[in-house]
Amino acid sequence: SPDARQGVLSCPEPTHWACGHLNHPRRVAGIGGDIGRGRNLDTSDHNGDVTWTMASSLLPSLASISILSILAVHHVIPTSASSAPLQCQSGWTNSLQTLRPSQINDGYCDCPLDGVDEPHTGACAGAMDGMWAGIPPKRHSSDYDAARLPQHFGCPQQPNLQLPLSRVDDGICDCCDGADESSSSSVKCEDNCEALLAEERAARAKAVEDYAVGSQKRQASITAYQSWYSESLVQLANLQSVDLLAAEKQSAAAASSLHGAKLSLAQQWRKVVKESVLGQERLTDIVGNGAMTVEDLTSFVISLCALSAELSSDNVASERCVALDRASLDQGLLWDYSSAGDDATLPSFTYLDADSEEALVGFADKIMLRLEGKDAETESSSTSGRHRKRPDRPPPSYDDSGDDPYGDDWEDGHQDYHYDDDYVDHEYHEDVEEDEESGDAEKEEDAETKEEVQVSDAEVKVKSLLEKIPLDRSLFKEQSKVLLRYAPPEPPKEDSGDEGETKGDMSDENSDGEGNGEKETAGGVDPMALQMTKSAVSKRLANIRRGEAAAKSAARFVAAVMEQSDSALENLQHLAILTIYHSNLSAADIVELVYSTSSSLSSPKASAGSGAESCSAPWSTICPPRTVDLQRGKEYPPLFLVTAAQTLCEEREGAVPACAVQEEDSIEFPSTLPDGYYNYYEPQPRGEKNVIAPLFSSADSLHETPTNLLNLRKAKEDVDKKKGELTRKIADLERQTSDKAKYGTDGELYSMRDTCHTVLSGKYEYEVCIFGKATQRDEGQKSGGTNLGNWEKLDSEDGVRTLKWGGGTKCWNGPVRSAEVTVTCGAETKLLTADEPETCRYVFTMESPIGCDEMFRQRNGL
Repeated sequence: SPDARQGVLSCPEPTHWACGHLNHPRRVAGIGGDIGRGRNLDTSDHNGDVTWTMASSLLPSLASISILSILAVHHVIPTSASSAPLQCQSGWTNSLQTLRPSQINDGYCDCPLDGVDEPHTGACAGAMDGMWAGIPPKRHSSDYDAARLPQHFGCPQQPNLQLPLSRVDDGICDCCDGADESSSSSVKCEDNCEALLAEERAARAKAVEDYAVGSQKRQASITAYQSWYSESLVQLANLQSVDLLAAEKQSAAAASSLHGAKLSLAQQWRKVVKESVLGQERLTDIVGNGAMTVEDLTSFVISLCALSAELSSDNVASERCVALDRASLDQGLLWDYSSAGDDATLPSFTYLDADSEEALVGFADKIMLRLEGKDAETESSSTSGRHRKRPDRPPPSYDDSGDDPYGDDWEDGHQDYHYDDDYVDHEYHEDVEEDEESGDAEKEEDAETKEEVQVSDAEVKVKSLLEKIPLDRSLFKEQSKVLLRYAPPEPPKEDSGDEGETKGDMSDENSDGEGNGEKETAGGVDPMALQMTKSAVSKRLANIRRGEAAAKSAARFVAAVMEQSDSALENLQHLAILTIYHSNLSAADIVELVYSTSSSLSSPKASAGSGAESCSAPWSTICPPRTVDLQRGKEYPPLFLVTAAQTLCEEREGAVPACAVQEEDSIEFPSTLPDGYYNYYEPQPRGEKNVIAPLFSSADSLHETPTNLLNLRKAKEDVDKKKGELTRKIADLERQTSDKAKYGTDGELYSMRDTCHTVLSGKYEYEVCIFGKATQRDEGQKSGGTNLGNWEKLDSEDGVRTLKWGGGTKCWNGPVRSAEVTVTCGAETKLLTADEPETCRYVFTMESPIGCDEMFRQRNGL
């Protein structure tokens, strides 16, 4: 019957079917389809049998086939055929046409809709299934029948191979076991199914095994995720409702204890300062009882700051006087340092509110910073302006002793302060040249063209205060400038080219008759002494410069205190006492300032004149020490200061004061730089045996770090750290439990989290890390590599999972790199292949248990 010839073979390729054991192409639509189209096929009738011959080079010949007998053998159609005229619809126009008897079974399909004209041939076999003339395939009405193809021949051992009936008994073995050829066929087919299906069976066996193992692992991962998720929710609830609340209570309790300890510290500190320091009579006798006016006290405090800064760079922070800063805090003067660097205005301050717990706690915090040495920057921690750190100086080649050619003074001078003698030389050299070229600049300056500089009231006030301080370093600075300007040149360095010859020459040139081979400069000065003296000069100049900067800063703060006319005297007295303590200056330095700043002790100075006869020593105002009577029968200065003054006078007895710098033509370069050189005596630190030290014993006790407060603060920090860790853990759990999509369907990615997998492809090794990044490296490279992207997401569509990374390193003149991994079922997780189908887009295939789901089983018929 015509319906029996509707079978069609469904093949992977749209136009040919390749039989593995014959390796020849065949048209899907069947030979009849080609005949129907008139393509190089001839037909002839031999004794009722239809014989087809193909002219194509691909099929040189086909054996004669009795279509009628084939169909009869396979019980498809009857063995009789009619030769009566026939009517049917044309496949081209669907119009009714009448066929001549000669058109019946002529091998050309004239009735493609039902094939009634070719019952004994296969000419219409493909046409009726939509393979010819665009006719759609016929489907049955039921859902089940609609899903299967029309009648066909199936190979017993190849369930997926469906043959059109035209290929049955066609002399070609299509089935691997020859089941498509009858026993009466002239072709004898061998059974090669074992070899042909071995790979397919192996692949299927692997798929079955992978699915069995992988599906269990996938389910285990899902179970683990569900367990983790449930436990995480319980843990999150406990952390929020139990642990965090407990930590907050502990933190509050620790904060309360620490708060109380800080209040106690602040109150105790204030009490000791007020009663034991500021209330101590021997200390108030230094500056009180009418001995010093407001103007005297300002000069005294500013001078203290200058000397303390000269004493040590630790006493300066951002060019501010640390001693004055600390004295202000002890007194309860809280400065606003935000405007401290503006010379046009004076800094502002507020008084500590002793009745406010918050203010006292803040005060205690500042005290703790001081006790830990964090309240002030040292000058060595920052450089600004022209203060430069000197570069390391190589040892001179003329010294082979191994000793430091510059001495400890040079090292100390340049470690304490960012200042160098090269800079001093340069600065003073410029000053000298300027003086030589310009002469008296003030006389030559045109008053009409002189640019007027606007000076603020604050600057005028500060300048006036600085002019009144008794510290005069001008003579030492002028002499130092001359020394550095006209110092003898150092001997040239030795030529290291010919070591033996150089040493011999030196021995001849520098050796005297007694075998002394020491070198000297052009001026007859030992080069070692020359360098040490220059270094000592540079160090003292650096100290003076530091003191001048601290004095200028202190003058601004003191001027601000002076503006508080109603309390200026008391505030300055307290600042003076506390600055004495924090300056760490010796009694000799303190008494020298007392005699030189107190108006009650001032003495008529020598009348002005010229020459050495009119020159008097700076310490002549002190020596011999004198006293004055104050109110209530007290003498000033107090006895302990008079004693210190007497000691000072004895030390300087016989010292010759300098009254002028050396003339250029009579300069004598000193081999050492003694203390008091050109009237500059370096300030000395206060030792334990100094007469002033015992007066501040109560203040010293305050500066012992309170261990109880440190322990409470440590406990508070530990509790806060624990609280912070809990907060971060809670946030992390909240983030993980809220992002279910991160772990894929049902949490299947949970077991793969944070794992990395690699594959070699060509000269590169590729690595993809779940929730991490994808990387390309050269083979053998252990780290680094090109970033192909960071983890983005897992996509799943129709059972196909795709892992994605994006935002990698940008390609040159191209897009940013990205990576995708297509996952299929496997017993273990491993990358299989790597490819770059497009520029900077990388694709991989992976086997993993996460692909072993129900859709994979159904799709593969497992």
